[in-house]
Amino acid sequence: MLKKVTKFLSSLKFTIWLISLLSFMFLLGLWIPQKRLVREMYVQWHTNAPNLVTFLDTLQLTDIYASPIMLTLWTLFFINLALVMWQRLPLIKSRIAISDSKIADPEMAPGYPFRACYSLPEQLLDTAITERLRKRRYTILGDSSGFYGVKNRLSPIAFGLFHLSFFLILLGGLTSIYTEFIGYLELAEGEEFHGDIDRYVQRPVPKMPKLGTPPQVAFAIKSIVPTASGFTETGLKVQIADAKGETHKLDINKPYNVDSSSFVLKYLGVAPLFVLKDASGKELQGAYLKLDVLKGKKGTFYMGGYEFQTLFYPDYVVSNGEHTTKSSEFKNPTFRIAAGKDGKLIAEGVVSVGGELQFDGQRLELRELPFWVRFFVTKDQGIPIIYTGLFIASLAIVWRFLFFKRELVGAVRVRDGQRLLLVACRSEFYKSLAEEEFEKLFGELLKAEG
Repeated sequence: MLKKVTKFLSSLKFTIWLISLLSFMFLLGLWIPQKRLVREMYVQWHTNAPNLVTFLDTLQLTDIYASPIMLTLWTLFFINLALVMWQRLPLIKSRIAISDSKIADPEMAPGYPFRACYSLPEQLLDTAITERLRKRRYTILGDSSGFYGVKNRLSPIAFGLFHLSFFLILLGGLTSIYTEFIGYLELAEGEEFHGDIDRYVQRPVPKMPKLGTPPQVAFAIKSIVPTASGFTETGLKVQIADAKGETHKLDINKPYNVDSSSFVLKYLGVAPLFVLKDASGKELQGAYLKLDVLKGKKGTFYMGGYEFQTLFYPDYVVSNGEHTTKSSEFKNPTFRIAAGKDGKLIAEGVVSVGGELQFDGQRLELRELPFWVRFFVTKDQGIPIIYTGLFIASLAIVWRFLFFKRELVGAVRVRDGQRLLLVACRSEFYKSLAEEEFEKLFGELLKAEG
C-alpha cells in the first residue's frame, strides 16, 4: 500500500495535476479580492455581495494564499519534488559504482569516443602504466591485460546536489513569501521594545506574515549618537541592550539581526522633553515628543490646548538677521517655536536646552533633547534556506564542471613482436579538451622511465 501511494505521489501525472491546481488557485486569487492585498476592494465587495463574500470567507478563499487548500497543495508539491529526488538516488549510485564488469576491450568498448594505440618503450614494465595512473588520482581495476580507470568518480553526486539546491531555493522562496514581515519602528533613547505590533508605525501599515509571527524581539535603546562634519552626516551610532542585558552596537551599515529578523537604522530625529507650566510654576503637561524636524523640516505638536510650530537648528546662529545653522553638527541645538491657539499666533521665540518660551501667562520649557531613530524591520525565515541552496548550487557547479568524471579502459597487447598500449577514453564534458588531456596524459606516462 505504501509503495503504491509513494509511486502515485512521485508520478509525472500527479506533478502535472498539482501544477495545474496551483495555477488555478493563483488565477482564482487574481479574481477574488484578497483581504491582505486589496483591502478596500474587499470591503466594497463585501458590502455589495455579503452572502457571496461570507461563503468565500468560510472557504478562506479571500485569503487564498494562506488558506488550508493552498498550503495543502504546496505541501503535496514539495512531497512530490522530494520523492522525485529520492528516486534519482539509485541512478546516481549506479553512476559512481565501479566493478570488474567495466573492464572492456578498448578496441570494441562502446561509448568511448577517444581511442589510441601507443608503442611501449622496452624499459617500461607492463605494470607501470596502472601504477602511474593511480598516482594521477585514477582508481584502477584490473591489470595490464585489461584495466578500467576512473578519475573523480563521485562527480555524479553533484548532479544530486543540483536537485537539492533547486528544492531548497524553491522552498526558501516560498517560505519567504509566507513568513515575510515588513514594518517601521520608531524608538527614542531610553525606550524599550517588547515585540508589540502596535508599536510599529501604522503608515505604511506593517506587512504581516501569512504564517508565523512578527519579530519576537525585546531590547532597549541605551544611546543614540549622530556624527557630522560640516553639513555632511558621517555616522549614526546606536547602542541597545537585549532582553539578556547584552549590549549591541549598531550603525547605518550594521543592523541588529536576531530571530530571523533584521533591524536596520534608516532615519534620525529629535525627541525633546517639553514641559508646560502655568504662571505659578505648576506643571500642566509634559512629554517626550518624536519630532521629524531635521534638514529644515517644520514640526507641529499640541500641548495644553495650544499649537506649537517648530523649526530646528542643530548648530544655531543668527547671520545677517536670519535664524540659521552653521552646520549639521549638534553643537548648539535650538528650536524656533511659534505658539498659537485657535489659529492665532500668541508668541514666538528661540529655545535651547534649559530655556523656555513664555506666552499667555504660561511657559514652555525644553528640559532635554535626546534622539529617536527609525528602524526598517524585516523578518524572513526563508533567507537562510535560500542561502543554503545557493551555497550547495555553487558547490555543485564547481564540483561538476571542474572535477568532472574521466573514464578509460586499456590493455597491453603484443602484435608483430611489439608491445602496444591500447586505450579508449571518455569524459562527461569538454570532449575536445578531454582528448587533448588524454593525449598529454599518456604521452607523459610513456616518457616516464621504467
